[in-house]
Amino acid sequence: MPQSSQLNYIWSGASVMLGLMLQILPMSATMAHWRPQFLLLIVFYWLFRSPFQYGITFAWLAGLLLDGFVGELLGRHAIVFALCAYLLRLLQQRLHHFGVFHQALLVLFMVLLSQLLLHSITLLFRAGWDGGLLVAPAITSAMVWPLLVWLINRLLRIQQLGSRAFSSDN
Repeated sequence: MPQSSQLNYIWSGASVMLGLMLQILPMSATMAHWRPQFLLLIVFYWLFRSPFQYGITFAWLAGLLLDGFVGELLGRHAIVFALCAYLLRLLQQRLHHFGVFHQALLVLFMVLLSQLLLHSITLLFRAGWDGGLLVAPAITSAMVWPLLVWLINRLLRIQQLGSRAFSSDN
């Protein structure tokens, strides 16, 4: 396996763990309603960046990991993440032409869809609907998307420059 591919797996694993920590970070109820869907955004990033290396299985595993940490219905996030990844795979050819802000608009709709699906699955087992809670995470996720893309791209660029300097020294 090439070194750059191994480093991509390390970076994706580290970013998924960071996204998971940010997703389950305790906060007040009001702030929690506005929390961006960090783990889903990280999954979207890797699906945008390397669609052939990270796919539906990657998204499903990240969702299953979140389900395990949240401790609710096992598979709820996994199926929603996998469905979102499938939809992104369908749009893959068009995504290469999207800028970051157009991607943010797509992220808004995808997170809104994921929230709708998550709440629909929850309604199968529990009564009670609060539709206002669906929109807030989608809005904040779309707002965070450009910053997240910039940050991860910057970290990857620094890592690539460091690995080139290290390989030229040897």
